[in-house]
Parts: sequence; C-alpha cells; structure tokens
Amino acid sequence: MYWLIVFVSFIILLGLSQLMLHFLKKKGIKINRWLWAVAAFLVVIVPRLIFPTMNQTITQILYIFCGVFALNFMIEQHAWYQKHDTFSKNAKH
Repeated sequence: MYWLIVFVSFIILLGLSQLMLHFLKKKGIKINRWLWAVAAFLVVIVPRLIFPTMNQTITQILYIFCGVFALNFMIEQHAWYQKHDTFSKNAKH
C-alpha cells in the first residue's frame, strides 16, 4: 500500500510540474533549468535555517514544492538535452 501511495503521489507531482511549466511558457516566462534545481533545495533549506522547529504540515508543503521544482528541473533538462543532442542526429543507421 505504501508504494502505491508513493507512485500516485509522484504521478500527481509530475502532473503539477507539467501544468506549471505549460502555464509559465504560455505566459512567456522562461526560467533557467538550473534555477529550478537550486530552488528545489533552497525551498526546504532556508525555512529550516530560519525556523528550526516548524509545523509538520508546513514542512510537508515545502517538500511538495521541493518535489515539483526538482521535477521541473528534470523536465527542462531533458528538453534541453533533446534540443542540443547532436550525436543521435548525426548517427548513421
């Protein structure tokens, strides 16, 4: 049952990430993929440094943001790799 909850949670986070990126691109906002990577960790680290003891609900919300930002980084990194992949474009089959 635990792994089912983890899997469903990941699918929900992936959907949220896709919606967020689609919304931002639709508005003409492009955020560098490395900013997503840094934000994924800072969204958890900075509040922990400022408030060492936080409410469990707030901590879980921050972890959700961390997951969404990390997935956004991976999605953007994959898109960048596909755009700049010269090896498979030049490979002769």
